[in-house]
Amino acid sequence: MTFDGKLIENGRIQFRSVSGGRRSFSAAIEAGEYAMETATGPMTVEVRASRLIEGKFDTSNPDELTPKGEMYIPQKYNSRTELTVDVPSGGDTLDFDLLDS
Repeated sequence: MTFDGKLIENGRIQFRSVSGGRRSFSAAIEAGEYAMETATGPMTVEVRASRLIEGKFDTSNPDELTPKGEMYIPQKYNSRTELTVDVPSGGDTLDFDLLDS
């Protein structure tokens, strides 16, 4: 899995059945890869990932500066996903190359 040509180092991917119901399947993304078992058929896909912001710290506790992070995958791939896939039977690999624009 990539975002703007770079591996998604750490994140989460979730498939939700388009046919209704509450069936969903989720897996961790590590070094651009994920593995999970899902049902077959049409699914919406949600991808979430965060990263540290270099040089930015949470200063709410002055005695302990904590690095700040950000969710960097656009909403069109998670909370307002436009991404769909038809999951075939047979355990095929489904790659996603996400773009910011």
